[in-house]
Amino acid sequence: MIEFKKKRDDGSILDIAPLVDMVFLLLIFFLLTNSYQKHQISVALPATKSGQEVTETKKNYTIEIKADGTILINGRISSMDDIEKIPKTAEVDIAGDKNVSYQTFMDVLDRLKEAGISNVNLLTLKE
Repeated sequence: MIEFKKKRDDGSILDIAPLVDMVFLLLIFFLLTNSYQKHQISVALPATKSGQEVTETKKNYTIEIKADGTILINGRISSMDDIEKIPKTAEVDIAGDKNVSYQTFMDVLDRLKEAGISNVNLLTLKE
């Protein structure tokens, strides 16, 4: 009969339970911090009765026009010249304050048209 040598049990088994706990905690941390980093619109949007609710897809750019005429692109203060740097294939949401001058609003739309951007959404609140 053949005798096999038994392996010595030297207690070198790696316990992965603490590792799984740490990975789980890191996952929760990153999920929670990522959900709070979404850009919030800081303008008073006008209200309309019609319109569609925006679904969260791959919205590339949000242009905010504040009541004093300040323009923000994705939350950063920008100028009219920065609008032309937006790629032509981008989808752009315009959030204009309800008290913004019509001329400023039309200037932004004109710059988007000059840049060749045709996929533009106007954001409003539903009444």
